Amino acid sequence: MKTSKTKYYNKNFMAENIVEWQEKRKIYLAVAIISFLIGTYYFIQVNSKNYIIKPSELQVYENLIISAGPKFKETKGKHSRRWIEFQCVNNRSTFEIASYDYRCIKDDDILNGIKVGDTISIAVLKNDITDFDTETSCEIHSLIKNNKEYLDMQCRNREDNNDGKMGFIILFAIFIMTGIVYSFSKKPIFFDHVDPRVPIFIVIIVLYFMLQ
Repeated sequence: MKTSKTKYYNKNFMAENIVEWQEKRKIYLAVAIISFLIGTYYFIQVNSKNYIIKPSELQVYENLIISAGPKFKETKGKHSRRWIEFQCVNNRSTFEIASYDYRCIKDDDILNGIKVGDTISIAVLKNDITDFDTETSCEIHSLIKNNKEYLDMQCRNREDNNDGKMGFIILFAIFIMTGIVYSFSKKPIFFDHVDPRVPIFIVIIVLYFMLQ
């Protein structure tokens, strides 16, 4: 038979559990709202084709002469990065093939195909023209030598757009899952055995690999 002291402790434990669950619900609500807002941003960007570079957005520079041949570069760690860079005569910029453009090339084609003294043309985003002929890096989106294009704009656009799609799909999935967790005003018994973050994490991982 339960004593009054035992009943008191049980009631106190239940009260603490209720308070703790309500605090956790607030966190899941905040995550749901943030995921929805960021996911909506990505959704709008994808559907507005803002991740796709159009020819009209590029500024072409012709008759540039290679002064320092293409070199492969890489940084490791949390923010690892790979790119190819080169320089041209009478131009202070270090030109880079990076990000989505780099994903869509074969390194050897450029490292072996572009040599010192070669005449090339490149294309830079008009928004990045301030990086041209300055002592900084300048990302390019076209590299032509002897009428041969070494970069693949269609592939680059597809990669960038697909990343945007993956972003809003995963974020909307997080929004739905955290919203469902928040919707339980009382903590389900299931969550006494399994932390809600575990199935959410599993779904995110599965979606990530499915959308690769």
